[in-house]
Amino acid sequence: MKTPVLFFNLLLLSSLFVGCEYFSTSTYTPQQIKKASQWSDEDQTPGFESCQDEAEEDRFSCFKNTISSTVNNALYAQELVSNQAIDQEIVLEIQIDKEGEISLLSIENASTVLDAIPSLSVLLEETIESLPTALPATKTNVGVKVDSQLKLPIRVIANPQ
Repeated sequence: MKTPVLFFNLLLLSSLFVGCEYFSTSTYTPQQIKKASQWSDEDQTPGFESCQDEAEEDRFSCFKNTISSTVNNALYAQELVSNQAIDQEIVLEIQIDKEGEISLLSIENASTVLDAIPSLSVLLEETIESLPTALPATKTNVGVKVDSQLKLPIRVIANPQ
């Protein structure tokens, strides 16, 4: 009877020594976390499925060009009316979330343009939301999909009508 109890106690004691390595924790400094979080050349930029056949270095350009041409086509397809002369650059701030959904966060430098062409804001938002779901950006050093943002400048030129 003593042998099984002794064996069990010895097994329990040895498992405590072996299991201790699983309880060790690593601490990282804020600088190490910041460095690991910064974007690097190895990280994967967002993209569209249609751009995946491109060379790796051209995929992000294809992604940006697809967004740009979609916005340009939408603007040219509409008969926008301005109440004043405009020649100004606006900047669309676009977010691609972890699921690949694309949304318009803001329109920078746009107060004059939006006053002159009130329907422009809604048109831009609808156009960005109509884009296909993207492949989200990925931090390759940790293998995690991340939110990303890009800025798209647009020159708006209009004459009053």
